[in-house]
Amino acid sequence: MAAAEQLEWRRAFPTRALRRLGWFCMLSVIIVVTFWVLFGTEPDLLPSGERNPLALLPPLTSAGAGIASVYFLLPLVRRPVVVADHYALVARPGVLRTLVLPWSGVAEIAAVGVRGDPVLLVRCTGRREPLGDRPRWPDQGVLRHAIRGTGSRRGAVAAYDLAVRMDEFHGGGPALLAGLAAWAPPHVLVTDAL
Repeated sequence: MAAAEQLEWRRAFPTRALRRLGWFCMLSVIIVVTFWVLFGTEPDLLPSGERNPLALLPPLTSAGAGIASVYFLLPLVRRPVVVADHYALVARPGVLRTLVLPWSGVAEIAAVGVRGDPVLLVRCTGRREPLGDRPRWPDQGVLRHAIRGTGSRRGAVAAYDLAVRMDEFHGGGPALLAGLAAWAPPHVLVTDAL
């Protein structure tokens, strides 16, 4: 029986994304309906013949809610990813980029609890890998959330370069970290702080 070529974390049901979408839909329906009730009967033109700006509020509010819904729908389509093989750790923490982090550029992987939720943290080495990606500000939304949620450990978490929510995947935090640690080369420090 051949060994697996890579490890891929299986994604769990998108509970967090659906909950956020539900709250957004409820709030936007209330706002849009309120604007239609208050300003829906406004005439298009004022008695002076000029355009009535209040008549534009209901359709603009509806259009704004539709455009804003894309922000809440994207996490259902572009789900987080964690894949490891002997060459690299591949991670997509949010909806934007999928990062390829060669193991030679990874110094540490750690699992920590942030407000009761497990988070995978990745610390890169200081050197620039020519064939890999480097996490940038748009990729670090989950990391910024983890830093805000750690309180007294804020400085320790801020030393990392990338974070991925582990509750977005099947399996417990320690089991997911153990599976990932099996693919990490010996120079990568593995820390379980759950």
